[in-house]
Amino acid sequence: MEWVRQGAVGDECPFMQVELPSEESARILCSRSVTVKGVFEPWGEGVEVDDVLKKAQSYDPDRKDPFLAEGTTFKINVVSYGGHVDEDTRKSIINKCFDYIDFKGKVMMDQTRKGIRTGRGPRAENQFWWLEDVGCIKGISHAKELKPHRRWFCREIALGQRHLLDKYDLKKREYLCSTSMTAENSFLVANFAHAGKGKLVFDPFCGSASLLIAAAHFGAYTLGGDIDIRVIRGKEKDAKLPSHCRYARTLKDVEIGPLSNFQQYGLQPPLDLIRCDSANPIWKVAGIFDAIVCDPPYGVRAGARKTGSSKEAKPIPEEHRATHIPGTVPYDIADVMIDLLNFAANYLCVGGRLVYWLPTTTSYNADDLPQHPCMSLMYNCEDVLSTKLSRRLITMKKNRNPQPEEKATCKISEAGLEPAHQHFAEEYWGEGKEEEEEGGDKKKRKRNKRKTP
Repeated sequence: MEWVRQGAVGDECPFMQVELPSEESARILCSRSVTVKGVFEPWGEGVEVDDVLKKAQSYDPDRKDPFLAEGTTFKINVVSYGGHVDEDTRKSIINKCFDYIDFKGKVMMDQTRKGIRTGRGPRAENQFWWLEDVGCIKGISHAKELKPHRRWFCREIALGQRHLLDKYDLKKREYLCSTSMTAENSFLVANFAHAGKGKLVFDPFCGSASLLIAAAHFGAYTLGGDIDIRVIRGKEKDAKLPSHCRYARTLKDVEIGPLSNFQQYGLQPPLDLIRCDSANPIWKVAGIFDAIVCDPPYGVRAGARKTGSSKEAKPIPEEHRATHIPGTVPYDIADVMIDLLNFAANYLCVGGRLVYWLPTTTSYNADDLPQHPCMSLMYNCEDVLSTKLSRRLITMKKNRNPQPEEKATCKISEAGLEPAHQHFAEEYWGEGKEEEEEGGDKKKRKRNKRKTP
């Protein structure tokens, strides 16, 4: 795929012009993407309505005529990005399309809204789109007086998988925990990891298995681990208790758990969900995973833990060993990231991918990223959370098997400094405290105003 140009008004334009080898390539692309609205063939482009339709009228007949022929069905969709098209304007645009383009097929009004199916009925064979880019201006929402920067008349080739965001919405999910990843971010991770049929995907910090659900949707075998046995065991359905107090004490008491979500969506369940410690891997065979995906804990909703004890170790009586759960101690986030890379270098197959979320602050720089000699960085995508905080979706690929002496390193740590992600939790809670203090000052000022005669 080749990017031709960004769009009408630079980086903020949601419309990208690309060149693809074939229409089948576009369909394959859209069959997995939840961020692409669709791929369209532009027949006309311009600023004024008449200019766009004149170009569509003179578009190559060999490309155009098969989709306008008798015996076909079609529908014209009108969508404005950043603006609003009222019913009268929409009808006017559609009527003008008929004035310029010789549609010989039959109009078919299907059950869709902005291209997303809302009913079970069939869609029209040929879908045409009138697209407008008004853009986004801060402080102005759906302003009718704003004129579009660009307009297009297009033929639909394929639509993305945006409907999956509604299907896998966390609000509709059976089992959740405080760290459950949103559907959109989960599918992004699955795509970066190349999750697919026949591949084995492992999440060492699986929680409620949100990332594994997205991988399973694409047909991958999944395996999850977490050091918190309560999360992977599940909860009791007791409405009298708050959610965080419902974790089942035994398997007999479990009514909902991570497996409930796979059953809810009709997906193949994980090979297993196990209690494990990523600081002390339990796997005996190297190179077994096609992808490792995770959102490591960083001390906001859940703090990282590893096996250990602050007290003197004592032998476990034989009768308690079967049910004994080792104690845990805090696990420094910088160590979590280093250990994660070492784990991936050993247990990914060659060509396998590590995809993880890295929490960070505005002081981030490239030297914060842990590196490993046998792994290469492929993608580093920022997700801005606030003015001070963000997280980065990191994708790395294993190029070869490591030598025994090769370990992950962090350049900034070797220089005697601390990486930005080391202080993410402090920045997060500090930011919240500042907001609370500001809010408190405002309330005080309001109260003082009321007292002033």
